[in-house]
Amino acid sequence: MSLGPTARRRRLGTSLTELRAGARRSLAEAAEHIGCSAGKIRNWETGRSGIKKFELTALLDYYETPETVRDLLEELRREGAQRGWWSTYRLPEWFKPYVGLEQAASEVHNFEIELVPGLMQTEAYAREIHSAGRHITDPADVEKRVAARMERQQRLTTPVPLELRAVVSESALYRQIGGPATMAEQLHHLRRLSRLPNVILQVLPNSVGTHPSLAGGFTLLRFAAQEDPDVGWSENPLGGHIIEDRDDVAALTFMFDELRGLALSKRETAQLIARIVAEFTP
Repeated sequence: MSLGPTARRRRLGTSLTELRAGARRSLAEAAEHIGCSAGKIRNWETGRSGIKKFELTALLDYYETPETVRDLLEELRREGAQRGWWSTYRLPEWFKPYVGLEQAASEVHNFEIELVPGLMQTEAYAREIHSAGRHITDPADVEKRVAARMERQQRLTTPVPLELRAVVSESALYRQIGGPATMAEQLHHLRRLSRLPNVILQVLPNSVGTHPSLAGGFTLLRFAAQEDPDVGWSENPLGGHIIEDRDDVAALTFMFDELRGLALSKRETAQLIARIVAEFTP
């Protein structure tokens, strides 16, 4: 799986952080040397924004970087400047970095309280969700976002598929998004996806009561390459943010493992979904 521009920028940023630390330079010193703000340097180091060739050259000169390393970093810079397929789908700016990282990930661990995970939604279910958003007034934007969601799901069935581990609250399966017919179709779709060898779906039953993530859902992304550390993702009605702090990512990882332990087994989940499908089917 190609890393894609977002992951390339992130890898370049990690290298720039390491080079600056090795040169014993602060953010302020690096910024002053090339004539920009410390915030701009920080955005390069976190991969949030791209860096121009002359800016990268100036930093690498300042850090006294060997030529062999320079060539690799310039390749990352050039590939990181490309546009991902998702750039044509009218996605909100805050969501694009997540999609870019998801495309490069080898595993997605997702916990949802209110809704079926995006990677497991049917087109009709996803359309109802996007149509309900008051900040989306153009029907064309709704269709673009639904199409983008369907495109993201293609990774579940590629020759080297994305590994998906999902824990979903039981209440999300009863929430009537779009009515009984839409829900019946969605639940049948969950049953089909859960049969894939790369997908593990577990339902967190309402009988559990309190659990580690009552405040909301979250996602963890894991990458095949060791130089690409895991990241978390948290979303709310107004936006979302990538979580890179190692302690925070470790806390989310521990939380997800706890949730999986509290959830029904894969077999029990399939049985529960079958019962709920019967309730939505006339």
